[in-house]
Amino acid sequence: MPDPIELDPVDTLGAGAIGEPGDRAFYLQARKEAAQLTVLVEKEQVALLATEAVAFLDRIADEYPEEPVTLPVSVAELQEPTVPLFRARLIGLGFDPERELVLIELREHSSDDEPEAPVEPEVDPEDGFVARLYATRPQVRAMAARGADAVAGGRPPCPLCEQPLDPSGHRCPRWN
Repeated sequence: MPDPIELDPVDTLGAGAIGEPGDRAFYLQARKEAAQLTVLVEKEQVALLATEAVAFLDRIADEYPEEPVTLPVSVAELQEPTVPLFRARLIGLGFDPERELVLIELREHSSDDEPEAPVEPEVDPEDGFVARLYATRPQVRAMAARGADAVAGGRPPCPLCEQPLDPSGHRCPRWN
C-alpha cells in the first residue's frame, strides 16, 4: 500500500465540478504550499459530504466552540490543474480536539470492493491511495458551501420523477 498522503494542515480546501451540466466531473482538492492533491468523487459524495460536514461541525460546536470566522465560498473553488490522483470510494470525517482541526480521509478502495481482475499473490487487493486532509472548521464550512453550490448548479430536476432534465428533452417514467 502506498504511504498515506497527509496535508497537515491544508492551506486551501475546495470542492467543485468541471464541465457542462449533465457531463460534469466532481472533485475535492487540497493544497499545502506547492503540493496540490485533486481527487475525483461522485456528485452524490460531494452532496453528502457538504451536508454531513456541516452537521458534524454543528454537533461538536457545543463541546468545542468555534471562532466566529467565516471564509468566502470563493476560497474553496477548484484550481487548475484538476488532474485527479485517484477516485475516492470512501470519505470519512474526524476531529482532532487538541489542534481543533477537522480530518477528511479519502480512500481509493473500500473493504467490500471486489478486484476487477485476478490479483497477483504478492499484491493486496486492499492497496490503494489514502489521503488525510487536516483543515480548519472555516475551511471545511467554505468547502461544504462550495460543494453544495456545485451540486445545485446542475440540471434542474423533473417535477414528477426528480430525475435531471436534459436540455434536449426528458422521457419521464411517470408518464408511462
